[in-house]
Amino acid sequence: MKIVPLLFLGLLVLGVSTASAHGPGHVHRGTERAAVDEALELQETAIPVEGADADRWWGVNVNTGWESRHVHYGVDESGPTGAYVNEVGVRFGDLSFNVWNGLGTGNTLLEWDFTVAYNIDLGPVFIVPGYNLRYVPSYAMNEEEHEETETPDPTEPVEEHTEHVHNTVGNELFIVLGTTAIPYVTPSVNFIWDLNNNPGGFMEARLDGNVPLYKDIVSLQPYALLGLNFGYNTSDYYGWNNFQFGGQVTTALTKYISVFAGVNYSVSLEAMQQIDQENIVWANVGFSFAY
Repeated sequence: MKIVPLLFLGLLVLGVSTASAHGPGHVHRGTERAAVDEALELQETAIPVEGADADRWWGVNVNTGWESRHVHYGVDESGPTGAYVNEVGVRFGDLSFNVWNGLGTGNTLLEWDFTVAYNIDLGPVFIVPGYNLRYVPSYAMNEEEHEETETPDPTEPVEEHTEHVHNTVGNELFIVLGTTAIPYVTPSVNFIWDLNNNPGGFMEARLDGNVPLYKDIVSLQPYALLGLNFGYNTSDYYGWNNFQFGGQVTTALTKYISVFAGVNYSVSLEAMQQIDQENIVWANVGFSFAY
C-alpha cells in the first residue's frame, strides 16, 4: 500500500491555505459554501445581505437544479446522464440544518444527506464543525445487480482490482477552518471522517471567490480545490485524490431569488487512478431562493 508521508501532506495543505490566502461548497453542496457566504455576509443567492435581513436571527434557503454529472470528492457517481439535485436549509443564529437530495436522470443514483453545522466566528477566522448523515440506497441496488450478473470463470486467473469504497449509510463528522481576511477570496480547509468506514478520512484545501460583475445583480464564484484521500475513496492509496476547479455565474432576479450556471473540471490524481476514475468535466444549472 502506497502512503504519502502525512507531514508532507500537512505542509502542502498549510502552504495552499496560507500562500494563496485571500472567497462555492460540498462541494457546491452547501456546508462549506454556506459557511463562506455567512462569513462574507452573503445570502445563498450570492447577493449582499441588507439592513433588517442582516439582523434577522433565522433564515431559509432552497436550491434546485441539474448537474450533467454528479461528482462526489472526485468520483463520478452518475455517469454522463447527470442528476437532479435539491437542497433545503434553515438557519437559527449560527446553527444550520440542511437536507440535500440527488436523483439520477437516466441512471440509478439516489442519495440523501442530512447535515447539521455550527458556525463559530473568531474575528476573520471561522470554524464550522458538523455532522452529515449520508444515505445512498443506490449503492445497495448496484451491488445486488453486480452480484446477480457476475459469473466468474473458475479457469481464468483472478485479477486484482481496486474498487471505490462505498457504504449505503455514512455517518460523517466534519470540520471547516477558513478565513475572510482578504477581500473576494476565502481559503479554507475541510476535513471529513466517515465513522462507518474505517479508515474513512478526506481533506480538501480550497479557495473560493466571489467577484461582482454588475452591481449586485451578476456575480462570479470561481473556486479551486485539492483533495486528499485518507481512506474515504480507497484504502489502497493515501494522499493525492483530485485537483478540481471551476466557476459559477449567479444572476439575481429579485432580492431573494436568483439563477445560476457553472462549469467544473476534476483532474484525477493517484487515489482516483487506483479506482480507474478518469478526469471529468461537468456543468450545473439551477435556481435559488434565500430569505
